Amino acid sequence: MRKLTLSIISAAVLLAAVPAFAGIHYKSVTKTEAEGQKSRGSDVQAEGWVSGEKVKVAFLSSNGSPFTEVGTYILSKDGGKTLYLVNPKEKTYAEWSLQGMLGTVGAVMNGMGPLLKVQFTDLKSSKVAEDDGGQVLGVPTRHYKFHTTYTMAIKVLGMGNVTNVVSDQDVWTTDKLTDAALGVWLRADPPRTGNAEFDKLIAAQSGKYEGFPLKSVTVSTSTQQKGNKSSTSRSTVEVTELDRNANIPAATFEIPAGYKETQMLPTEQGER
Repeated sequence: MRKLTLSIISAAVLLAAVPAFAGIHYKSVTKTEAEGQKSRGSDVQAEGWVSGEKVKVAFLSSNGSPFTEVGTYILSKDGGKTLYLVNPKEKTYAEWSLQGMLGTVGAVMNGMGPLLKVQFTDLKSSKVAEDDGGQVLGVPTRHYKFHTTYTMAIKVLGMGNVTNVVSDQDVWTTDKLTDAALGVWLRADPPRTGNAEFDKLIAAQSGKYEGFPLKSVTVSTSTQQKGNKSSTSRSTVEVTELDRNANIPAATFEIPAGYKETQMLPTEQGER
């Protein structure tokens, strides 16, 4: 009995000696539906651990993108200023710039000349509601509703179509979560691509609100001017689990020893 007691005490001492942070643990899901049918391949499930400016976001399911491969995760120790994409399967890591990756989109849109031309016009966006959002996962929220309309013209080698888009977005945010690194995944501010028209559109669609979003639902209807053909999509980003008093081991925010640094595709040319 005495040996058993000593073993329990020793184990408790060892556990107490492991460095840990008090922080936030959450799970979230991004779902996309089109024409009333669920598109499972577009779902992304993520799990995050946050403490101050430190964050780890692991992908539990993927939409097929190489950046969200199941098992890979994002690390940052400075609130997202520097990001690393870690691949445990390959035992590699690479510095990753979301801003730079999106900058490539802007560079393509800016640099294709007559081959590809994308224009956004008649952009109008307004906040149509702001009220008490009630409790979401145990924290109080504010509910915002935004209405956005714009016209998108895409031409490839001079041929294309013009589409009118109407988008309605509902967002539930909270100001009770203050850890800066939450913004790595639960973004409150939109990233920039380097294309002025596209950036203006992204900023308008993200809305203007305070706090971190716990849930966002966007319904967009696109109507082609030729043929008057319409399609509707619904995108939901939602935090499904939230623990504000998580005990997070310090090793959570470290790249494992022995992992090899690699380079990602060049994306910095469009960064601003």
